[in-house]
Amino acid sequence: ASTLKSELSYLRRATGGEITSRRYRFTTPLTCDAVDVLRALEAGDLDTAVRLYRGPLLPDSDAPGINEWRAYLEVAVRDAVLASPHPHHALTFGEAAPDDIAGHEHALTLLAPGDARRAVATARLRRLA
Repeated sequence: ASTLKSELSYLRRATGGEITSRRYRFTTPLTCDAVDVLRALEAGDLDTAVRLYRGPLLPDSDAPGINEWRAYLEVAVRDAVLASPHPHHALTFGEAAPDDIAGHEHALTLLAPGDARRAVATARLRRLA
């Protein structure tokens, strides 16, 4: 009981007091960036999905459910980016996934030879070499 109260106290502070006492309910709807990313992908809105994607979900967690969500989210975003014909998707994804070689290579294949953004994709790739 004391652990639960401690965790709820932490959660109450993190949400700005948006949890009621005793029944422990949120007083206002909360959002989750991972869910927002997946909703954007499901709606076909890759611009929003790559803008909201901030990298691996809770990367320090070893919880099986989090690991599953993390992998699902990474694969969904990555596959959508690699299928996109728009270089800004690959470049934006590369900010959140700096170690993803295929994403940086995809950006380079989409960018015109004179496009200054090629320098960013090239630098990201060279950093990984």
